[in-house]
Amino acid sequence: MKNGIIASGAILQYLDMTQHHQIGHITSLSRIEEDRYVRLDKFTVRSLELLGSMNDGGTSLLNVIDKTISPMGARLLKRWVVFPLKDEKPINERLNVVEFFFRDPDFKEFVEEKLHLIGDLERIVSKAAVGRISPREVVQLKVALQAIEPIKNACLNADNESLRKIGEHLNLCESIRDRIAREIKNDPPLMVNKGGVIADGINAELDELRQIAYSGKDYLLKMQQRESELTEIPSLKIAYNNVFGYYIEVRNTHKDKVPAEWIRKQTLVNAERYITQELKEYEEKILGAEDKILSLETKLYSDLVIELAEYIPAIQINATQIARLDCLLAFANVAKEYRYIRPVIEDSNIIDIRQGRHPVIEKQLPVGEKYVANDVLLDADSQQIIIITGPNMAGKSALLRQTALITLMAQIGCFVPAESARIGLVDKIFTRVGASDNISVGESTFMVEMNEAADILNNLSPRSLVLFDELGRGTSTYDGISIAWAIVEHIHEHPKAKARTLFATHYHELNEMEKSFKRIKNYNVSVKEVDGKVIFLRKLERGGSEHSFGIHVAKLAGMPKSIVKRANTILNQLESDNRQQGISSKPTAEIAANRDGMQLSFFQLDDPVLCQVRDEILNLDVNNLTPLEALNKLNDIKKIVRGK
Repeated sequence: MKNGIIASGAILQYLDMTQHHQIGHITSLSRIEEDRYVRLDKFTVRSLELLGSMNDGGTSLLNVIDKTISPMGARLLKRWVVFPLKDEKPINERLNVVEFFFRDPDFKEFVEEKLHLIGDLERIVSKAAVGRISPREVVQLKVALQAIEPIKNACLNADNESLRKIGEHLNLCESIRDRIAREIKNDPPLMVNKGGVIADGINAELDELRQIAYSGKDYLLKMQQRESELTEIPSLKIAYNNVFGYYIEVRNTHKDKVPAEWIRKQTLVNAERYITQELKEYEEKILGAEDKILSLETKLYSDLVIELAEYIPAIQINATQIARLDCLLAFANVAKEYRYIRPVIEDSNIIDIRQGRHPVIEKQLPVGEKYVANDVLLDADSQQIIIITGPNMAGKSALLRQTALITLMAQIGCFVPAESARIGLVDKIFTRVGASDNISVGESTFMVEMNEAADILNNLSPRSLVLFDELGRGTSTYDGISIAWAIVEHIHEHPKAKARTLFATHYHELNEMEKSFKRIKNYNVSVKEVDGKVIFLRKLERGGSEHSFGIHVAKLAGMPKSIVKRANTILNQLESDNRQQGISSKPTAEIAANRDGMQLSFFQLDDPVLCQVRDEILNLDVNNLTPLEALNKLNDIKKIVRGK
């Protein structure tokens, strides 16, 4: 706790130094208890793309499952995603609420409707604490508190213990809610200094001043009519401007009718402007009333905000409960829309996922294309480690990630994309996926890979879930195989590191481990080869694979055909020699010498059409060729290429 206390003190000291003395909304300080949450390191959060995608325009898990209504619900969901629970009881409490939303759709619809009225309670009360809350935000707070009342009643009457607890914790704050409704107008201006914030009938002095200030139009009309009749000037009018204030304007044609006691203020081209003692006194009364109104409204509003500050702890509890309800409602909506099922959470070492799907990838597929689901079974007794081989682009990485995401979703209390799922609680999720360097501190790609792998192995427990994807590819083949083998062996043999593990690799030599280690099983992501073309079936099958089809992937990526052809030639030669002589001998000298397949020269191609083109060009007498003959010959070559 020592470091936590120091950190908390430093934050409060910073607030004091920056003159943030009004911190009434900070009601408690607490630490994140490691024993309550699944450990997710920064590599795992990034690799699983929980909060954001590693690629521009990509989609994260949070993007898919965030169907929250309120801003505070969205913030809480983000915390839930990176802090999954590892206690069976609170997880099942969340799952029970999500299931209740399915069993009682009327309740779900009612709560959803009311949540749209609540807004961002956390933000509003934090502004109230520092005295910077606007009149419109105060009205929004009133609307939110009014919406909480039917939610509270509905939760208290729900047939679910967790919902009843939420209902019990919700505080209606009726006193301040009713005071806001009584004292603040329903549609006030954004700022207090604009006036028109306090409702009529709240303060007698304010009502009297408003009568003076805002009933002046009728008084002036009466005065104008009276003076017009007394002076017999029909065009006489009373008006106002910022320079001269109120004045009486008389056109020059009636200037001789103006009484002697009127005081001339301004001369215009066609008229004269005057002031009377009565008009001057009335002007002072109106202008004074407007200033007093603003001053009085500001004081009344400030008194309200001061009382509102006393309700901050209660409103913060409301915000927490509403955010929780919002997240669970979002889970129900996601489950309904995407066909998720309730996972079985148990205190065991088994992860048994039937027909699991990747929650993000399945939403990115083209319309009409169905995600190929797969089964994954991991336990500590018979199938602790699965070594997955198979071609590039077959879906090994997707399978690894979907297993981790389904486990994580289950432990945040969300339904999961599968036909069924038994999740034996995990305490840590580790991933070693992708290749990147950290060159600014002198770490190569392989060094970063080894740092992440070392962090995993030094923090493993029998409850952990570990995903390794292509470990060891940043160094030589033998080094990579040796490191990968040693790591898998350690996880299998070490009593404190018997973690459930998925290990995707192109090192087919690791398939031999199944013969010597009883809890290691080989699987492959299947493909089908038809007429030299590879069809990805994306189905996980028992047994290892010996083919990676990397050259096929290079072809799909648009690699020049000559390079693809040459690569196939070299591959065939290497595989043939390997079968004959063993892995220790590589016919590199023969490959370099036999470069027939490397068509660097235009005329080495065995295509008959190109041979004909070659002959046409070789038979040309370039030195005696006229421009017209050159064009005609080029046209002939063009016809040969087209086959005409």
